Amino acid sequence: MVRGIYLVGFSGTGKTTIGKMLGEKLGWPAYDLDAFIEERAGVTIPVIFQREGEAGFRAREAEALRAASHDGPFVIATGGGIMVQPENRIFMTSKGWIICLDAQPETLLLRIQNQLASDPKAIRPMLDSVDPLDKIRALKHARQPLYSLSDWAIHTDRLTPQEVVREVIRVIDVLENSTEPPGVR
Repeated sequence: MVRGIYLVGFSGTGKTTIGKMLGEKLGWPAYDLDAFIEERAGVTIPVIFQREGEAGFRAREAEALRAASHDGPFVIATGGGIMVQPENRIFMTSKGWIICLDAQPETLLLRIQNQLASDPKAIRPMLDSVDPLDKIRALKHARQPLYSLSDWAIHTDRLTPQEVVREVIRVIDVLENSTEPPGVR
């Protein structure tokens, strides 16, 4: 059985872009989990946070993760905090390969700023800080132990999206043909 692919990592690592391109390249269904949550809820994620708080959002996120994960191949670009909930990590490990996309904080800040400049609907609360780079560094540092639980990490600094897609495909081939069972890190 072919396992699904979960892309995890911090905001700005390219999960949404890579997920879409990867799905197209492989001919697999691809989902952006944040967009999937908004579609199911009928409201934006900031509205969910405002009405239900982080706990309400995380419950919706876990439900959407399970709904988007099905038997057979799929690609899911997750939100940056998906790994915070242990049950999400356990579930993803049981259904697919967890690939962490990573980048240096300076690269992340530049990408987030560029996205915000090109997409007026983009919401990036990290840029609402007095020092967004420090905020990115602190949050990334706090989440790094969780991201390290992924099956593989790909550093996206200096890589084009096409290069990252090729690397994910190479990594999946390595993982699928490994003699180690899934979940062994």
